[in-house]
Amino acid sequence: MRLAHLPGHLWNLPNTCVGALFALGGRWTWEPDARVFRVTGGWMAAVFGRLGYAGMCVGDLVIQTHPLDPATWRHELVHAVQGRLLGPLYLPATLLGYAWGYLRFPRNGHDASPLEIWADLASGNAHRNAYLVHGRAVPPPREP
Repeated sequence: MRLAHLPGHLWNLPNTCVGALFALGGRWTWEPDARVFRVTGGWMAAVFGRLGYAGMCVGDLVIQTHPLDPATWRHELVHAVQGRLLGPLYLPATLLGYAWGYLRFPRNGHDASPLEIWADLASGNAHRNAYLVHGRAVPPPREP
């Protein structure tokens, strides 16, 4: 890790500490290119897996129920960048964003959250976001 990355990781440290609690019981590996820990399994992965989610990012940890496909991995890495930018404001912004999302789009408030929209747009996954697709803000992906 370069010294230039250190301020973002330090600013994100409170989120990473919360993520470490969520990652208890999981298998940790360091991903040097992404500068995050990938955690497979653990108690929070079991909970989120039952809810239909493959992964989540809290701080500099990507917690996954099983290995993520490349599109979902890119999406979760955008959340790591969001945490490095927002620091301790990231988790409250996430919760407020989900609340706002459910008010805007009750069918899938998760996808209507501003941070999720940002992550889907930045990771090239806008076509997977129900809110964006429903509003026709995003054309369907092209067939290969």
